[in-house]
Amino acid sequence: MPNKHGVNQYGTKDYPADAALLAAFVGYARENSGAGLSAADQIARLQLDFGLSVARNKLFALRRKVGAPSVRKNKNDLSEPQRIQAVLDLKEDDLQGKWGVTAVKQRLANNGVWLTRNNLRTILHDEFDHEFEGRFVGKQRSKSHRIALFALGPWHQEHSDGHEKLSEQGLNIGSGIHLPIYANKDQFASWVHALILMPNVRDQIAIAHYYLDLVEGRDYKISLQITTDLGNEVNEMHKIHEALRAEAAPEFTVDEWPASKKLPSTKNTPIESFWRWQRNGEGHSVKEAILLGSQAGIFSPQDELHKNTFYWIWVPLVQSRLDDFRDYWNHHKLTGNKKKANPYGSSPKNMLLNPQSVRPTARDCSIRVNPETVHRMRESYGGQQAREKAYRFYSLEFEAEANGVYADLGLPRITLETAWDIFRAIVDRLSNLPHYST
Repeated sequence: MPNKHGVNQYGTKDYPADAALLAAFVGYARENSGAGLSAADQIARLQLDFGLSVARNKLFALRRKVGAPSVRKNKNDLSEPQRIQAVLDLKEDDLQGKWGVTAVKQRLANNGVWLTRNNLRTILHDEFDHEFEGRFVGKQRSKSHRIALFALGPWHQEHSDGHEKLSEQGLNIGSGIHLPIYANKDQFASWVHALILMPNVRDQIAIAHYYLDLVEGRDYKISLQITTDLGNEVNEMHKIHEALRAEAAPEFTVDEWPASKKLPSTKNTPIESFWRWQRNGEGHSVKEAILLGSQAGIFSPQDELHKNTFYWIWVPLVQSRLDDFRDYWNHHKLTGNKKKANPYGSSPKNMLLNPQSVRPTARDCSIRVNPETVHRMRESYGGQQAREKAYRFYSLEFEAEANGVYADLGLPRITLETAWDIFRAIVDRLSNLPHYST
């Protein structure tokens, strides 16, 4: 008998608004290096995100209803010249030609452009054929012995480290000129929690505020264990983590479940290998663009105006590139091998949110901590004033002056290609002010 009311034995469903569903499907399509989540993973994520249980046929019906993106749909929406232009626009930021098919595919997906792998490979060969040979690894360095790492699930073990390839020694363009980076990464899911520029990643108070920000930004959740290098700069971060965990989860004894661990950098492999990946992809182009100013004689590191303008230009620009890279990394499909104990074959985002999809026995090990304790800790480390200092590369007064000149220039877009031209224009304008011209 026909079902006139459309209600089956499972009852009625409260479907999210079309806009919310479309936003979710767009997010799913960005994962796994732009290939998107499988139907099974999408069904699982709809359950996690909305409490919505649907069958496979209903999933596809919902996707059609809201116009969810896919490689096939995008191919029909964009002409071949438009697809080529999207690739060309993206590759403008790859100054050293390090981005191959997978890297470009993910970045295009992050921008809402989905291309088939074959189509993209053809475009890259047509437009950037010379880069393919340059990315070929003809010789591998000898590798130190590695032991396969194993985590129970997301939030079991989290790794922290500072990256100094854009530090004073890494850039080598002048005394005190540096752009240090600090990051946190989940071992199980390879999810990058943070990738942040800081003036001083060797300062204990600065790293303490960084970690408190991290906890607040994750809805006051911490991992069961944090792992860092051996440096003293992490001492306060360890104390904070240990105290928060002891208060929120006393059932985990430190003898059986260590709250923190320090390792030599060569042993802190989950984060160290990520730095190599970042350096070979995004970092090369950024560093090359920065060095152009010094090599062309545009930048004088001894000049305070030059130094402040350098930071005003490059800190937000590099941070935006780090944000883009973090977004790319967390959505791309992880590859691996049979020797790897932790999972692969899906995106870090999916493995963080839906760990059972890659290992049925995985468990979410996150611990929710007391927000009031976090706020009290913040005050004990100098409060908001100390937090502001932890991230500030230049004074508020200079920021206001540079912002004013930038507005007078018509707010030109700052990119790797335009950064030094805009630097010169701002320096020229500011040098006419009395306190700079004397």
